[in-house]
Amino acid sequence: MADIFQAILFTVLIAAGGLGVSSIVMTLLPSANPTADAKEQAKSKVEYAFFGFAGIIIAFVMWVAMWLS
Repeated sequence: MADIFQAILFTVLIAAGGLGVSSIVMTLLPSANPTADAKEQAKSKVEYAFFGFAGIIIAFVMWVAMWLS
């Protein structure tokens, strides 16, 4: 029970890292909707990149929190 805080931090780290990496991979893949115009495709790529890097940053913050606690 003493390590429950570490377990919660690790769970958030894995979830954020996994979602971040998968969003970055989705940024690199071609669009799923080829009939969409270029503006919509660019918007979805920017959204995927933003969520990907945000997930990686959150995972890094959780890693630092685990290291410091």
